[in-house]
Amino acid sequence: MKLTRLILATAFAALPFAAPAADLTMNPALGDFAFRPFGVCDNDAGTPAPSCPTPGVIENTFSFTVAFLTPGHENAGFTFSITPDMGGDFTTFEWTFKDPTSTIIASGSGEGFNNQLPHDVAVGPGGDYTYTIHYVLTSQTLTSAGFTMVITTGPTTGNQTPEPGTLALLALGLVGAGVAARRRRSL
Repeated sequence: MKLTRLILATAFAALPFAAPAADLTMNPALGDFAFRPFGVCDNDAGTPAPSCPTPGVIENTFSFTVAFLTPGHENAGFTFSITPDMGGDFTTFEWTFKDPTSTIIASGSGEGFNNQLPHDVAVGPGGDYTYTIHYVLTSQTLTSAGFTMVITTGPTTGNQTPEPGTLALLALGLVGAGVAARRRRSL
């Protein structure tokens, strides 16, 4: 009986357990982009968002993850939706973007497209990146409020470091050109 339990426990421990999938998967090589709407409050009972307090305050912090399939760069921004227009305001709206080691690599605040600092953050495969968003919404006469996050990506360009093999071929070509030039001068 003990041997059977030991064998079962060992077999169970050896089973491959995959990490939970990211909430969003993007491919910077394709110039991928995503629109992520979030409902903060809504007085329509048919929506999953809580009712808007009139007056009152809603404060929340939440996170979601993104997996990037290829190396590239990322930018993010937000647009707000408040009904009626003067019925309330996001008095605080801040967010961070963390790499797979949980190091903050970008952040932003307020509304606007590509308002993240720094711009064009390098991303790539090898783990999930995390956005954490914190907001405070003050409501006077709101019937609904929310925001949409816009994430844009693009392929890595420009100042890439060449691979060692590429540098070796370049050096070999320069040496060959030097030898050829020297031969011409000696003739």
